[in-house]
Formats: sequence, C-alpha cells, structure tokens
Amino acid sequence: MIESVFKHIDAAIDSLLDICDQLSEEELAMTPIEGKRSLGELLSHMSLICRADLYISEGASLAQMQSFYETNSPRTIDEIKKAFLHNRKYLHLRYCRFTTEDLLKVTESYWGASYSRLEWLLEIMGHLYHHRGQLYTMLALTGKEQKVAVLQ
Repeated sequence: MIESVFKHIDAAIDSLLDICDQLSEEELAMTPIEGKRSLGELLSHMSLICRADLYISEGASLAQMQSFYETNSPRTIDEIKKAFLHNRKYLHLRYCRFTTEDLLKVTESYWGASYSRLEWLLEIMGHLYHHRGQLYTMLALTGKEQKVAVLQ
C-alpha cells in the first residue's frame, strides 16, 4: 500500500536531485519571484519535507519544529542533495515499520489537523509536488526550464 505512495515520492525527489545537478551554487541565490524564497531557500525547504512533515505528523510542537528548522538548513547543492536522500530514507524506514493498524492511527498536528498516518504520507507527497511545481515555475522564469520526471 505505502509502496505506491513512495513510488511517487521517489519520482519527485529524483527529479529534484536532477535539477540540483543542473544548478550552480550562484543560481541558488536567484529569486525569480519578488518577495518569495530564492531557489536555494526553496530547495532547502523541500529537502527537509520528508522528515519535518513526519515529525509534525508525530505530534511535534511548533517550538520543536522551529528548532528543527533552525538546526537543519542545508545551504549548498551538495548539502541539499544529501538532505533529500537522508530524509527520504528516514521517512521510508519509519513507514516500513508501521502495521496496517499503525497506518490507520489518527494523529494531530500542532495546529490541529488530524489525519491517519497513511493520510499524512499522502500529505507529504502532496507537499513535495506542490513545491516542485513552484520550483518549475521559478526555473521557467529564469529560462532554466526542466523536463518533468516520468514514473517508470
């Protein structure tokens, strides 16, 4: 069941790793949309989603999440790529341990959203694709359009 979701998470992350390979460190500072994150800030945020959203789904408080983000902020392309891989693996290993009963257990975020663990995994997938779409738009605005990865 969860392997189907991870297939899509993996496709999103693999495409993001490909994008990282095509960017220079200087390009990370580009902010194609005024008032929005730079390419590097967006990629840094995205590289943490698998672990951060898992923590949120497990009941982490706002203060705990602020601390997590303060101590986990990859800045270079290499750091971002390593964070994507490490956090994807962390999420996958955590979810592989869940029984069907565990996946159906409802947990609550610090802002009051309640979902089953399976629904949280779908939220994580959606969160990645949401920001991947933002990144593609930003890259298109800079003239660095990317091909969208296709599931195999």
